[in-house]
Amino acid sequence: MPTTRRRFLATLATITLAPRLRAAAEPEPVIVGEGAYRYRFNDRWAQLPAHLAWGLTHGVVVDRRRHVHVFHTSRKEAKSRDCVVVFDAAGRFVRSWGEQFFGGAHGFDLVVEDGREILYLTDLQKGLFKMTLDGELLWHVEKPEWYKSHPEVTAYRPSNVAVAPNGDVYFADGYGSYYIHHYTKDGRYVRTFGGPGEAAGRTQHPHGLFVDRRGPEPLLVVAENDPKGEKPGRLQAFSLDGEHRRFLPTPVRSPRHFDQLGKLAAIPDLDARVTLVDENYRTVANLGDGWTTKTEVRTLRTKPSDQFTPGKFVCPHDAAFDADGSLFIAEWVNYGRIVKLEKLAAE
Repeated sequence: MPTTRRRFLATLATITLAPRLRAAAEPEPVIVGEGAYRYRFNDRWAQLPAHLAWGLTHGVVVDRRRHVHVFHTSRKEAKSRDCVVVFDAAGRFVRSWGEQFFGGAHGFDLVVEDGREILYLTDLQKGLFKMTLDGELLWHVEKPEWYKSHPEVTAYRPSNVAVAPNGDVYFADGYGSYYIHHYTKDGRYVRTFGGPGEAAGRTQHPHGLFVDRRGPEPLLVVAENDPKGEKPGRLQAFSLDGEHRRFLPTPVRSPRHFDQLGKLAAIPDLDARVTLVDENYRTVANLGDGWTTKTEVRTLRTKPSDQFTPGKFVCPHDAAFDADGSLFIAEWVNYGRIVKLEKLAAE
């Protein structure tokens, strides 16, 4: 059938508009940071299957296969209450497990021990767990025996965990009595230190822990916070024997945890940003700063994630580097949010 002028013009218009329609359906990528610290902000990376529903996304780690493991509290309405969810490098669902952590999932760390990757998990009610990547229990400390000899210390809600080069484990009673407990990699008790107070050597709301191997002496760095949320937090460095070394110079608001890749360390800050620091704790970048006021940010965190602004954080709670220098951020928001900060070449 011969082509009419009207049909020709309609076809031409369709061809011309197609790229524009595709562009409208695919929003422009949001870039955060600058210079050597540029990242593509992707908060739609994780493809969560329908039988799971994000609770508070508290923890995230990346294994040697570049699988991303997320530790969250789940939700009552979910068909599965598994609290550990694993994705491949493209964000596709791999597996889930960990129903026993429903409601209490919090601290999360991954280490390599004798060539095998190991998870350490803290549950706000159930204590510290050492497990394989598939959820096999290796040992569990519900509550340190130390509390029995200190009956005046009654509160106990452990927040987070870190592991030393020799495998020793440190975990903080960050929502309870504010002490830090030291165990061997076999689950034997070593010591307890810190405790409430602002003086050097005391640990005020110690939420996150980090064994920093970048200097001449490994240090246990503690992310401390004002319990009332009225003053900025601080970073305090201890020896691995629990002796105060120094306070670190990084300006922080409400630091939650740490991760490290080479000379760079990431500090997720609950007050709406992620801070990157060098080995001297000088800030090299603040990423995705979404801070306005405490009332606005804490209200926003109760909303579904489609109401969040791409490129802006709400309440970062944990961070994990992958081998390429990209970062995964787990946020303390009611319906969960996992952001991939994809590392870009320097401008």
